[in-house]
Amino acid sequence: MSGESADALSDCEDAHLSDEEYEMGSIEKELVYAKEGVAAVVARKERIMGRLSLIKQNDVIFLAWLPNSAGSMLPDGTFHTSPLTGHPAASITDRTLYAVHPIPLSEVKAIRKHAPSFGTQHLVLVLSNGLTLPPLYFTNGGVKGLFSALREHTDLLKSLEDPNTYLVSASGDPLQQSLSGLLLDGLPPSASAAFLPKAGDQDGAGMVSQVWEGVSRMTALAKQTTQAFLEGSVILSAPAAEGAAGVPEASPGAEWLSSEAAREAAGAEGDRLSSGEAATSVGVFELLDRDLLESATSSARNAPRPPPLNQEEWLSFLNPEGRIVSEKALRQRIFYSGIAMEIRKEVWKFLLGLYPMNSTAAERADIIKQKRLQYGRVKAQWTSISPEQAAKFGKWRERRSRVEKDVRRTDRAQAFYRKKSNVRQLQNVLLSYAMYNFDLGYVQGMSDLAAPLLCVMRDEAEAFWCFACLMEKLEANFHTDCRGMQAQLVALSSLMAILDPQLTSHLESKEATNFYFCYRWLLILFKREFSSYEEIMRLWEALWTGHVSPHFHIFMCAGVLGLHRRAIMDADLDFDGILRYCIQLSGRLDMAQVLRCAEKLCILAGRAGQECLMAAGLKP
Repeated sequence: MSGESADALSDCEDAHLSDEEYEMGSIEKELVYAKEGVAAVVARKERIMGRLSLIKQNDVIFLAWLPNSAGSMLPDGTFHTSPLTGHPAASITDRTLYAVHPIPLSEVKAIRKHAPSFGTQHLVLVLSNGLTLPPLYFTNGGVKGLFSALREHTDLLKSLEDPNTYLVSASGDPLQQSLSGLLLDGLPPSASAAFLPKAGDQDGAGMVSQVWEGVSRMTALAKQTTQAFLEGSVILSAPAAEGAAGVPEASPGAEWLSSEAAREAAGAEGDRLSSGEAATSVGVFELLDRDLLESATSSARNAPRPPPLNQEEWLSFLNPEGRIVSEKALRQRIFYSGIAMEIRKEVWKFLLGLYPMNSTAAERADIIKQKRLQYGRVKAQWTSISPEQAAKFGKWRERRSRVEKDVRRTDRAQAFYRKKSNVRQLQNVLLSYAMYNFDLGYVQGMSDLAAPLLCVMRDEAEAFWCFACLMEKLEANFHTDCRGMQAQLVALSSLMAILDPQLTSHLESKEATNFYFCYRWLLILFKREFSSYEEIMRLWEALWTGHVSPHFHIFMCAGVLGLHRRAIMDADLDFDGILRYCIQLSGRLDMAQVLRCAEKLCILAGRAGQECLMAAGLKP
């Protein structure tokens, strides 16, 4: 067998790794209930067919309704358009706006059941904040099965005011039941305008039985309202809304503001951060109230995270042309829950910028075709270098030697890189980039960034272009003048002076305010600080969304230091001691806790935090 044939066979074997090797981590998830043929009625003569499901993840139940897709995923992860029939074109386009992405069952206040003698049974779900979801019609039955599944995981209590209304996780308090009954007598004040009856309608109180009439008269407003609903805090419980963000369990050094204080800090008048003052080299700052923080840490609600974005839900974000319908909602969804491995290959190309967010499936097919051809030309530039030419090309020999040395020791504990053919592909990606961006070349640390990309893409050309897109964002980190890294360290220093003046004072006394002990975290986006590939991938896709801040990784540095501030100060560590301490944190950080902490600090810093970033020369 020739060498090329052996390589091709090895590559084929690599493409069929086991799930254990590919996922490198798993989430405990169980499908509790699923029913096809559940339709959302959005106009008198228009309905959208979809699938209702209950998903259990880490002992939390999530409810979701996703419309049937206007296309499908091909084996290579790309989107194939197959327009639905029997619906007007506008209906197909708009159907994605009505998707109910996974919401915790704890946020469902009540379920109202309508079982006519003749006709289709349907339900209306009312959320705790008063918003009403589109009525769901069970065209193939299944209501009884849904209620059976719900009763296994929560308490359902009939309302005293309406025997067809069931309160979810309701208490036995008669007053509470009566209030809930009043709330459900027609539409709550804050319910979606899509389901309001017209003015003067004598039957307006019979919302459930007449809901389609109100919808059909207000289609345009329904689109706007549903879009706002999709992008708002209803689906994902965005932390800035009512302080409902998840915070980690109390741990040594974890210090937080209450949700009220966080909103105050982020508001127009919110310049007060704490009581008491501490002087630092950059000014006088108020100290955080220790009692308030400890109380907030122990009492704040840990909002459940939805299951990762899966293929079915991903397709619900795409219209028949394959365009993303709501970019903001998609980024928010990914930030809070991540992406299932089965679709990471495709979604990462959007997050990294290889695919424009508004591109169609046809445009993306053309983009990847052209990129493959272009990669072939880039690769040929260095593979065609003869030994005689290489002997007179010292800079290239140096770069090639550095790449070959680094790839041999990059992520070799991962199953994917125990195969020599995959190590060779990683080397090809890095050598091609060294030729593609010859001014920058190859710098140590790049292999850390490229390795997970190749593992996800399973394609050398696609991994190269994803890496090139990532380097567009991170190139300044690797410049010899270190200007990119210096700007981030300055921003971190200013943020810490605002967020934790006490720790900043300690660092000043130890001449450690250069924050060089955070250098590796910033350089390669915490690549070596977490124990599994799955955590690294989950972290990176959250960073790439830019949902909370385009510089969220800097707030992560602040978060890690905040979580370990007591250990640093109690041990009276100097710069060398802090450096050793940070190095020892590698593989011991809790990714979810760090993300929650950084998010809370970002909210806390508010406008002052953004000014720190801009003052350091970072783009908002």
